[in-house]
Amino acid sequence: MELFDGRRIVASVFADFKGKFQLPFFAKQCMVGVVKLDEFITHELPFEKINEGFQLLVDGKSLRCLLHL
Repeated sequence: MELFDGRRIVASVFADFKGKFQLPFFAKQCMVGVVKLDEFITHELPFEKINEGFQLLVDGKSLRCLLHL
């Protein structure tokens, strides 16, 4: 929620990001299919295997791991 209050993320992997101004635009791009977030999910695991999901990230074998119940 801090991003909506005018704060910003600096020195992240994707450079400077101003949430208050850029987040709504980014959300619209995701909703209309310009940015395809589903393609970033490399693994889906049940929540019980959360530790395995973190290990995949640490080992560099996963970009994003989706956990489900």
